[in-house]
Amino acid sequence: MRSADGGSTIVILSIVLALPGTVSADLLVYEPFDYDEGWLTGQGGALVTTGTWTAYDTHNKDWRIHREGDTSGIVVTPDPLEKNAFDGTVANLKTTGGYVGLPGPLDLDPPRGEEEHLEIGRNMDASIALDPSVTESFQSGTTTWFSYVAVNAWDRNQECPNLTIGTDPSPNESRGASLTNNGSGTGTGGGPPRDDRRYFYPMFFEGGNVHNVNGAWDGVWNNPAYTTPADGRVLWQTHDDDGFGAVSIVIGKIEWDADDDGKDILSLAVFGETETISEEEFDAKIEAQPNLSTANWPDENKPDLDQGQFDLINIAGLKFFVDEIRIPTTFEEVAPAPGPDAPQFLRGDADGNGRFTIGDAVWLFNFQFADGPPPAAPYPSCGPDMKPNTTITSPCNYPADKCP
Repeated sequence: MRSADGGSTIVILSIVLALPGTVSADLLVYEPFDYDEGWLTGQGGALVTTGTWTAYDTHNKDWRIHREGDTSGIVVTPDPLEKNAFDGTVANLKTTGGYVGLPGPLDLDPPRGEEEHLEIGRNMDASIALDPSVTESFQSGTTTWFSYVAVNAWDRNQECPNLTIGTDPSPNESRGASLTNNGSGTGTGGGPPRDDRRYFYPMFFEGGNVHNVNGAWDGVWNNPAYTTPADGRVLWQTHDDDGFGAVSIVIGKIEWDADDDGKDILSLAVFGETETISEEEFDAKIEAQPNLSTANWPDENKPDLDQGQFDLINIAGLKFFVDEIRIPTTFEEVAPAPGPDAPQFLRGDADGNGRFTIGDAVWLFNFQFADGPPPAAPYPSCGPDMKPNTTITSPCNYPADKCP
């Protein structure tokens, strides 16, 4: 637009994400699945996506949203009985919102028994569009990071969720083996062929067909010629100390047009919940398994994609949960560590009895009896201290039972 004196007015649009303790312009996309519990299709609003999710499951026709802190209730082993332990929280990763994937038995219509071991879902795919500003950031010579949390949801015929940044969604029931309209994009494993479906590894789509270190897949699920070698794949773990539902934090690095002949470089590493996540450890994992980076693939098999067309996120595979999708420009934002929870308190409750009374402080007298201004937030409900430049979030050890 024009200013009053005829000069140009420069309008700068800054897109920021406010997480507990985090504001960063380096984070391009963040999807925490912070939606009301229900079904994923039609939900949207995450940074910086447009429109809403379209999700499909062979059995349920949609993906379920689970609240963070809740388990799904899925029974994974009937003898002895074992339930999926994942609840959307990750010890070494900042998490918010919820998580999505297979429903639990009580989510079905009609609900099933809580102790039933049943195949509760199968081929899954979902996609959402990216804001054009994200696509515009995929410039030659730049680096884009991405990450997501992947968890086994059931204990038979599971397949790693393949996250793709690309041009097209996977067709329903394709298990992430193809993209519509001869689509292209970067991907992160989970078949094909059959021997690869429980592994993470770098892959990409070109002309609608999946490619890995061995070249373009020929469409035969059990073809050993396209099975990724051991130095280029990471097994999807089923169990950890909590039981079934081990967390895999998948981190990818895309260097656009960066190889010697101008091809893209896609590198991939997977971290468990007890590991230290750092860029140095990321590099060490790739050094130990060289084919986790396309930089070490045969030249004829490397990706050379038109990233200027990549305008959506697509996820496909079998029987999983997914959470915490991030697309930033720096490693620091791809897998932020969890910070301490801000203590909850009620401003003005100086004696910690959970009530605001006359004796809490003399300075409150004016508010109580002389129509003075109320205390700053958190008031009148409990919460963390959100004052700018505050490093101490609570002035005292406020009794936990006073703020539910």
